[in-house]
Amino acid sequence: MKLKILYISFILVMLTASLDAGINLTCAGARAAGMGGAFIGVADDATAVIWNPGGLTQLYRQETSIVTKYNSSKSKFVGWENTQSNFVLEFVSVAYPFKNSKLVVAAAFQRPMDLYTDFETDYETVECIGGADTFTIGLAYRALSFLSVGISTNLWFGSIEYDYHYYEHDYSSYWNEWYDYEFVYEFEQTFSGFNMIFGGLIDFDNLENPIPLKLGLIFRTAFDLKAEEDGLITQEEIWELGDYFYYEEETDGSVENEIPTMFGFGASYRFSDNFTLAADYETRAYEESNINQHNNDLNQFRFGAEYLIVADFVVIPFRAGYQTVPTLMADAFENQVIGSGYSFGTGLIFDKFVLDIAFTRATNENNRGYYGNQDTVYTKFIFSGIIYF
Repeated sequence: MKLKILYISFILVMLTASLDAGINLTCAGARAAGMGGAFIGVADDATAVIWNPGGLTQLYRQETSIVTKYNSSKSKFVGWENTQSNFVLEFVSVAYPFKNSKLVVAAAFQRPMDLYTDFETDYETVECIGGADTFTIGLAYRALSFLSVGISTNLWFGSIEYDYHYYEHDYSSYWNEWYDYEFVYEFEQTFSGFNMIFGGLIDFDNLENPIPLKLGLIFRTAFDLKAEEDGLITQEEIWELGDYFYYEEETDGSVENEIPTMFGFGASYRFSDNFTLAADYETRAYEESNINQHNNDLNQFRFGAEYLIVADFVVIPFRAGYQTVPTLMADAFENQVIGSGYSFGTGLIFDKFVLDIAFTRATNENNRGYYGNQDTVYTKFIFSGIIYF
């Protein structure tokens, strides 16, 4: 029973708190976000360590980067409307090239699962703070003038604090008496796990007869994200005529949540020094995962564009993108809930540092059958800074 409660609670948090309306284990960086996440075939900054480690060989200077994100979501369903927002440090990295970028090493911190939740109705409240984090070490090697390969290792850690309250004041016609009932579920979960990312990048621009085309390929290994719980459940009933009931149960144990293999490839084509188009496809084998509500994999398409305006002392980029947003959620008819999203971005590029900002908006509609549709909108503002040494 304890493990069942733990499993249900983890699913609830994963599906209601993730502002991506799913589990996105790739995205970081305002530049990539502004291009709709079409970055596997671009991967030319320090975020390549998680997008496509093969792209790290495109870094010719030591660099450090930081990415922060402001999340917001709004959901409407049958008489209630919930809005929540939070600010999170998403990514920090440092990358160092050797031997004229033939060999590049990188290290990074990332929060790929931000599980913040702030939900309230007339009867219940749900609050959750924290998430699952990774510490990543990456290595890339240029095997040929046009071919680079890379590998990253992810050590998973992090924790959440979860607080669920349910309260009702009602009348029992059977006992002819008013009563107050309160249910409280509070716990802390800590995460652990390990997986790897293999990446490759082919840059046809480095051929003897150059073509401004890059192709990227990534593979992420499957792993179990272990969640260990320490918590407490309490129930209390207070009756008008004096009866009192109290129940308490500790919830400790662990569960392994199945994160499957992921495979993706992408392409980017530079039409001129100022204009680039990119496209990605990624498939995530969630069909048999124990955290999936339906029987489908998550298959995602991402498209993006970048145009650069070059001035005397600064370069100003303009970016736009579109992506499909598959989720782990199923509607009342067991169909996968799939949304869509778009993005815009810009920034300032100087010789020694870069400032980028992106805005993304994603929506989905969950058919709840007789009760109608639940409509949800997810928005983000992503801010990135890169310093070159």
